[in-house]
Amino acid sequence: MALFAVDKPLGVTSHDVVDIARDRLGTRRVGHTGTLDPLATGVLVIASDSSTKLVPFLSAEDKEYLAWVSFGATTPTLDAEGQVSGGAPVKFGRRELLAALPRFLEIHEQVPPAYSAVKVAGRRAYDAARKGQSLVLSARPVRYLEAELLAFDREPAAYRIAPSPAGWKIAERGRLAALPPVLGPYPTAVIRLVVGSGTYVRSFARDLGEQLLTKAFLAGLVRTRVGRIDLARTISPQEISMARAIADLEALSCPVVELAQADAKKVLEGVPLPIPAQGAVALVDSRRKLLAMAEGDGFKLKIKRVFKPQA
Repeated sequence: MALFAVDKPLGVTSHDVVDIARDRLGTRRVGHTGTLDPLATGVLVIASDSSTKLVPFLSAEDKEYLAWVSFGATTPTLDAEGQVSGGAPVKFGRRELLAALPRFLEIHEQVPPAYSAVKVAGRRAYDAARKGQSLVLSARPVRYLEAELLAFDREPAAYRIAPSPAGWKIAERGRLAALPPVLGPYPTAVIRLVVGSGTYVRSFARDLGEQLLTKAFLAGLVRTRVGRIDLARTISPQEISMARAIADLEALSCPVVELAQADAKKVLEGVPLPIPAQGAVALVDSRRKLLAMAEGDGFKLKIKRVFKPQA
């Protein structure tokens, strides 16, 4: 089993990184745990071979971002990939911006961007949008866990960022955040977000602008964490090799239960275990090898994915 924490470069797709991993690892069985748009950078978790079974569980992990949100205009894609349209006045200040952020911690649903992979009647929203057609997108479940203002500038500014006990922050020393080409001198906020699976940061930018009675788009995005996998641990796509793999248990943030031999045999046969756990659980043998992923309902563990023992 092999997982890789890749720092996706600016301007390439997540699928481009998957193709690089296939070439470097010599296998077609490669996937990732959550798409990053071409103009976003940061943590992209790549899974190969049997580790692809972990993709649904790692995709469900919380994610942390640094988002550059520009105010006073928007684009069709809600990010710097589209053409700027519809200027709007920016009449708020830092105090109003700070007051708007906590409101997102209270919302539970949000409408995805028109340019997204969401399907309506079997059609991808981005396919319709590219043809100039509009689909009615329903609000979908989202979770905002943290929203912190780090900076508010007259126009987009590329900062150096570094890890801190409270997540990645702007720092005097650290890696320089890569931003897309600036679309204009728009007032821009840098916001640290921690969100649940399925949350579109482009929708966050749009809705933040609406709360502040203007328009907004995502001018830049860095994903700094996926579950337990931090940006500091990433490698470039060209560095992908088995020597740089991450152990499966290092990536999983769910509880781990070590099983006796008799229970381990039941798990490999898909038999539920009477263990009173809640949510996702990783089941391992006495050597701490991952045997299965299970889902607990508070009374028993239902086996969701089984991994064949490896020598």
